[in-house]
Amino acid sequence: MCFILNKGVDEFALLQANLGGGVARSVTLAPFTSFGIGGPAKYFFRAGDPGRLATAFYLAITNKLNFFVLGGGSNILFSDEGYNGLVIKDECREYVVSGDVVSAQSGALLNDLVDATMKDSLSGFEFAAGIPGTVGGAIYGNAGAFGKSIADVLESAVIYGIDGRVKIVKNGYFEFGYRYSRLKDKPELILSASFKLEAGERSRIADKIKSYLELRKAKHPLTEGSAGSVFKNVKKPKLLSAGKLLENAGLKGLRIGGAEVFKKHCNIIVNTGSATAADVKKLARIMHDKVLEKYGVDLEYELLVIEP
Repeated sequence: MCFILNKGVDEFALLQANLGGGVARSVTLAPFTSFGIGGPAKYFFRAGDPGRLATAFYLAITNKLNFFVLGGGSNILFSDEGYNGLVIKDECREYVVSGDVVSAQSGALLNDLVDATMKDSLSGFEFAAGIPGTVGGAIYGNAGAFGKSIADVLESAVIYGIDGRVKIVKNGYFEFGYRYSRLKDKPELILSASFKLEAGERSRIADKIKSYLELRKAKHPLTEGSAGSVFKNVKKPKLLSAGKLLENAGLKGLRIGGAEVFKKHCNIIVNTGSATAADVKKLARIMHDKVLEKYGVDLEYELLVIEP
């Protein structure tokens, strides 16, 4: 049951009553992101099962409460001021492999699915090796690497709409594009998803995963906080690497406060230990403007910036 907020009703009390407790106030978000940056959330709730996840989502929607569903915390930058609303931490981690299909809850970690499918000699998830995200986040942004993306393996998903209804949808429902799904424009909640894979030879699958992880280690920061690619690659009129454009624009190693352009991959900003969200945003703007000035290319952000 969901109670509607009325003027003068205590938001925190309403959240606690409807979510069975477990809602915390003023929780610092930095530890829940790969960047290690972010101020306090007004309210913070850990959802360990799909029912509680859906209840929190519906409660926020019906009461017009600002909310954000947080998965693995990669590719996200929270403001230094934090978030003036409810952050719902998706911790629904269960998954099962049956035949050539893996079904997983929205908070299942991609790396866990990579390992599980490899052990069952299933090919198709190798591209996700080393991506620090969850199933829900991967579908939301059509996460991918090495020429493959989540759209290539997704068969169906169970979603919860803003009307409070649960429905099963097929791959085409998401209108996938490069780092895009319709969820970016029409918010709905992923509860679980099924992925169709192919039988393969375990040793070859393991070798491919190993090679991808080695490539990531060579180009991605190992100790510094980061959020992956800041900008999308340019697809039209021809394919252009955002990293190469940034490198050729002389941005390697540029630093603002504690934020620095990673020397091994210029499309990544690293937190050297003291970076603020303001540092990152200022540095990203300089990177964007330099490429626009030098090449006339208007880079589009892949990094998701969450304002208060």
